[in-house]
Amino acid sequence: MKKIYIIPLSCMLISMLSLYSCKKDSFLNRYPVSSITAESFFNNAADLNTYCNSLYSYVPGSTSVALNDQQSDNYESRPFNLVTAGQITIPATASSSTAWNGASWSWLFLYQVNYFLENYQKAVATPAVVDHYVGVARFFRAWFYFDKVKAYGDVPFYSRTITTADNANLYKARDPRALVIDSVMADLKYAAKYVNSTGPSGTITKWAALSLMARVGLYEGTYREYRSISGWQQLLQTADSAALVVMQSGQFKLYSTNNPNVDYQNLFITHSPSDPQNAEIILGKFYSNTIPVYTPLDGDLYAYGVAFSKAFMNNYLTSSGTPFTSVPGYDTMMIKGEFTNRDPRMGQSVLPPTVTYGNLVGAQAMTDARSGYLQIKYYDPATPSYNTNYNAAIEFRLGEMLLIYAEAKAELANSGVGTFTQADLDMSVNLLRDRVGMPHLLMTVPIDPVLATSYSNVSGQLENVLLEIRRERRVELACEGLRYDDIMRWKNGPLLAKPGFGMYFPGLGTYDLNGDGVPDIALVTSLPANKVTGISYFVLGTDFGLSNGTSGNIVPNPGLVKTFTGPKDYLMPLPTQELLLNTSLKQNPGW
Repeated sequence: MKKIYIIPLSCMLISMLSLYSCKKDSFLNRYPVSSITAESFFNNAADLNTYCNSLYSYVPGSTSVALNDQQSDNYESRPFNLVTAGQITIPATASSSTAWNGASWSWLFLYQVNYFLENYQKAVATPAVVDHYVGVARFFRAWFYFDKVKAYGDVPFYSRTITTADNANLYKARDPRALVIDSVMADLKYAAKYVNSTGPSGTITKWAALSLMARVGLYEGTYREYRSISGWQQLLQTADSAALVVMQSGQFKLYSTNNPNVDYQNLFITHSPSDPQNAEIILGKFYSNTIPVYTPLDGDLYAYGVAFSKAFMNNYLTSSGTPFTSVPGYDTMMIKGEFTNRDPRMGQSVLPPTVTYGNLVGAQAMTDARSGYLQIKYYDPATPSYNTNYNAAIEFRLGEMLLIYAEAKAELANSGVGTFTQADLDMSVNLLRDRVGMPHLLMTVPIDPVLATSYSNVSGQLENVLLEIRRERRVELACEGLRYDDIMRWKNGPLLAKPGFGMYFPGLGTYDLNGDGVPDIALVTSLPANKVTGISYFVLGTDFGLSNGTSGNIVPNPGLVKTFTGPKDYLMPLPTQELLLNTSLKQNPGW
């Protein structure tokens, strides 16, 4: 099968679309002025393919996918993340706007999509070929606007390029969120109908369109549900049905070699479309070690203080399927005990203290991850150096579709629309548990009081199941860039402001974290004159704090007080310059 490698396309774009902006507006008035124009391009299927290939620059890379959860409560990194700390400020310009979930107040990509949709008609090609590429372009427009809505709520919707004389559109107000989502769904329905079912690996297929449709439906459906906004049930029905079509297509299957101790981890170490892991991947972004095209992912994972939070770690069940937070003494358990008899996905996502993995030594994890919980999901021990990783970025996979189906169908049944049964769990959540050898989730599962406290706005006859589906989603999809979106759509923003903490220490002194009889870590108030070889020293109050002063859980960022203010922090602020340029735009609430 032909591969699509991720190679910068900026040179091609410059030659194809030389762009300029007028003084009034920085993002909508852009025209092709090079020798390659609509009059000399868009002549045949090859031209359509060339142009659409340039749109793949919008697909997130593996570093973005694997590390985007840092802006959620899954992490307690050092330095701290501005989003989780509540320290985002209003940007001055669109180019300086801070992207929370892949979006900023930039519109160049939309121009590129709409320019194609205005000029493709002159191509001489079969209707099926033309419809396919139109569907690809509309898929990307849908993805673009979905990101915009998540970030800003209401946004101006444009289905065509804008001229400098079109002041009505240049300076119009934002369109309602519901209208934009309707347009997103229309684009995705077109793509799902006309885009090819198969294609070169890394390219958009109808299954990718259905997957994005399911993701949009779940996000917007629950966003409205938990804010009592009409239309949420129809969106969840779309999510349910789109995910089910993918599940029943026979095109994808969960990656498994019947080895629950490595399969989940190895899913995220896939390099080529020919790798067996690709059976689960609906859309991936592939790199190469032969061209070569690398990413800095492995180096980023241990060089920039990336660290999971204790709150995230507590979410993993015990190997018997019961909450870890119901284990006596769980809150004062040291790290080696935490990894004992847990969901296998925990040790395949987070470095255990007893494990050496590539150039990562579990007992020394605090050197790189102050919380003590170092991410290894997406880390390839064969390419541990900076800019040597070539793992594919997994954008959509069957595992996510199973969870979308379960959550959407359960939310609907909880509101009295349709049913949700053990059979639904068995064809979704429990397939994921089977891969790692975990007990099945049952409809009769008791309500976990810790989950119920975290998600206090969940209620109804299926509260117990919905809470566990949320747990499963957090565990299965960790480090895939979806946790922040989940918190926003569920209206659980205050979770971001809770201290995440790190692992537990009963006091100062030396510790043998991996249990080999040799001390690995020393917590001190000042560095000793003569350090012991093999021990990593950490100065309390300088390197981190402890929650109870000289004992307790690690506080990676002492003195940091996180905040979350609703409704303000559920949306990004618009740049100041854009509000001055277009007085019809209004700032989001609270900013």
